[in-house]
Amino acid sequence: MKKINELWQTLKSRWHNAMPRFFKRMMWICGIISGAAIAIHESFAQLGIQPHDWWLDAERYLIGGSVGAMAVCKLTQSYDKDGKPLEKELPDATQPSSVNNSDVETQQPNDIEPNNEIE
Repeated sequence: MKKINELWQTLKSRWHNAMPRFFKRMMWICGIISGAAIAIHESFAQLGIQPHDWWLDAERYLIGGSVGAMAVCKLTQSYDKDGKPLEKELPDATQPSSVNNSDVETQQPNDIEPNNEIE
């Protein structure tokens, strides 16, 4: 049971850690490929068209291979120079925003003049 908990914690930490840029792009590409294959298959089903046998053979590899590659990409982590995995830098809601809004002119609801012209 201890090994299962360790495995679960490892997978959980890998899922939440930062990914290399290459694998982020690969994840998007795989998502597009599998989404397109599902959309094509569903359009055949909705139109009542029997797809060719080659499509029935190829679609399971397009969808399954893409989803498997997405899982591998998601579980791949970035490491720093010391060999420690990088964690995602999530914005902290308790910290004030670093954006300087002093230059932005805000318009209050009372400043808006109604437009009474009817065309």
